[in-house]
Amino acid sequence: MNKQQIQAGLRAIFPLCVGAFPFSFIVGAVSITAGMSVTQSTLWSFTVFAGSSQMVALGLVQSSASIVVIMFTTFIINLRHMLYSASMSEHMKSYPFHVRMLMSYGLTDEVYAATINEMKQEGESRHWFYLAAMGGFWVNWVVADFLGALIGSSFPEIANYGLDFAMVAAFIAIVIPQVKSRECIVAAIVATFTGVLLAELPYSLGLVIAAVVGVYAGYRMDLSTEQAELEAMQNDLLTQDRGVA
Repeated sequence: MNKQQIQAGLRAIFPLCVGAFPFSFIVGAVSITAGMSVTQSTLWSFTVFAGSSQMVALGLVQSSASIVVIMFTTFIINLRHMLYSASMSEHMKSYPFHVRMLMSYGLTDEVYAATINEMKQEGESRHWFYLAAMGGFWVNWVVADFLGALIGSSFPEIANYGLDFAMVAAFIAIVIPQVKSRECIVAAIVATFTGVLLAELPYSLGLVIAAVVGVYAGYRMDLSTEQAELEAMQNDLLTQDRGVA
């Protein structure tokens, strides 16, 4: 166990914990309104650990949707995590299977944003950074849900207070500084515009499509950059050969 990595992981995830707390609090409060008990709500966050899909599922439960519709919708919403896992897989493959399983359980938007740069670094103990960030965020999420279920239900319109924007703001503050390269900028811009244009699609499909389109745009830009660099190298070699001749 690496104490320094654990402390660093907790520090990295702390701003997102502050932002996520009110959102999970709302999830807990709304779940009581939807007919859950405090125990059921807490255990739900304990196992699911996915705020967006939880909120959507609660809305579907309140509208008496079938279990098939709820399962399909939450599956679609969580498809974006496949992109996170694809990005992380190269940096996790050296760890034992049980460690990778635990790490995959906590691969949320916030945990990915807070840990991806560290996971790219060389070092055998970097998984402690990830596990600390994941564990800190998970505890924060479950405790907030419990408190929301316990006392938040006293405020029937709490979902309309806008408290969940704190998580969005914190997430933006973490992500924006990482968008530095031309490829990342293109991916972010394309994904943003695509998401806005497709915002009205059902089951949050617009979000999934925007993520895929953004990744593809960044990939194409990366290929274009590599091609330009290769052509520049070839031109330099031709110039050198002509100079020698």
